[in-house]
Amino acid sequence: MNERRLQRLQAQIQARIAELLLRELQDPKLGMVTISRVELDKEFTQARVYWSVLGDQHQRAHTDRALQRARGFVQREVGHTLATRTVPHLEFVFDESIAGAVKLQQTLADLRKEREERTGEKEPPQPLEPGPLGPQPPGPPDPAL
Repeated sequence: MNERRLQRLQAQIQARIAELLLRELQDPKLGMVTISRVELDKEFTQARVYWSVLGDQHQRAHTDRALQRARGFVQREVGHTLATRTVPHLEFVFDESIAGAVKLQQTLADLRKEREERTGEKEPPQPLEPGPLGPQPPGPPDPAL
């Protein structure tokens, strides 16, 4: 399958699933779900739908069960919107990358706090200066501009 077509179909599937979760599913156990990306295989038979949710492990478990229950409905509705011969089998997968990014941010904040306590110095945030290409970090101007 053409790489451009594959990317277009992935975006179309992602948008349709997000719309379904927002407007048409009435499951109260479904939390604030974000569909982060869709990976479609080359044969167009499998689609891995990566999602994340605001909340703790309890909310994640509830949302995972709700998505698994709604998989058939969502797959059928996605099939109605796609102009393809077959409908891919949807597999909902929790997106660990977002949780990893949050954990990394927390670790950096903890290290920053520990350094402040150890040295007594607080590192001021670097302000951004307005420039022709939007906010720029402080420093000498770019001679190319």
